[in-house]
Amino acid sequence: MGTLNLIERDSILRPLKKLGFWQRQFAPSVTKGQIVFDIIFGAVGPILCFVFDPIVFRGGMFEPPLWPEYQAFAYLFSGLLIVLLCLWLVSAPGFAFVRDLIGGALISGAMFCLAIGIVLLPFSAMGLMFGIGIFGFTPFLTALVYLRNGYRALRSQRNKTLHLSRVLTLLLGLLLASATPALLSVAIHQAVTKSISEIVQGDSDHALRAARRLMPLRFFAEAELDQVVQAYIAESDPTKKRILKNCYHEVTGGNIDERVNVLRD
Repeated sequence: MGTLNLIERDSILRPLKKLGFWQRQFAPSVTKGQIVFDIIFGAVGPILCFVFDPIVFRGGMFEPPLWPEYQAFAYLFSGLLIVLLCLWLVSAPGFAFVRDLIGGALISGAMFCLAIGIVLLPFSAMGLMFGIGIFGFTPFLTALVYLRNGYRALRSQRNKTLHLSRVLTLLLGLLLASATPALLSVAIHQAVTKSISEIVQGDSDHALRAARRLMPLRFFAEAELDQVVQAYIAESDPTKKRILKNCYHEVTGGNIDERVNVLRD
């Protein structure tokens, strides 16, 4: 008994070993600081990056943007990941299948953000001189958020389901997180392309109807809308120029002449 009491006393008096930084990031216990960090850099940060994006999917600092054709996919993919992250942080679904799906999706989000951060690294370094380069490093922090929460979602059901079924569910989560935005972006691109074609080539009535169909998709169609601007520049018929100008205003609410000046600079 005396020996047992000494062991117990020693375990109480001996200070607990402090976890390292990376151990704390992936420990089962969640801190309030981590939750705040996850919300800021997993949900708010990506949205701000899209809003103030100067070079990647939207033009502004450097013309033209780097990857305007992937704008719809990036927006849809990030929106899906933000919803899944918030769902996990708020409720942490109890079904193992759902947890594994969310975990797989968040892991795919981490890989996507890491790849984006690496590609943008040279631009982010240059952007520091203009005071906006800090946004270019946000994908690295977002990747950490998704990786940590994806790992916790998968770890929370460890050894409670068959290994093969968990692997299949994880792969399904990876596939759904990537394939769903990809298929939707293809459908959006086709709809946008058709509407732009009708605006550029159609008469007044067809062009106006196409512009109204395009208006809900305007945030996914910035690159394609420049085709309308280019057609406006090349058009010599005053009536057709007025149609193009009205359609551009119908879709964006802006003045096409201002966009012309930007493209000509």
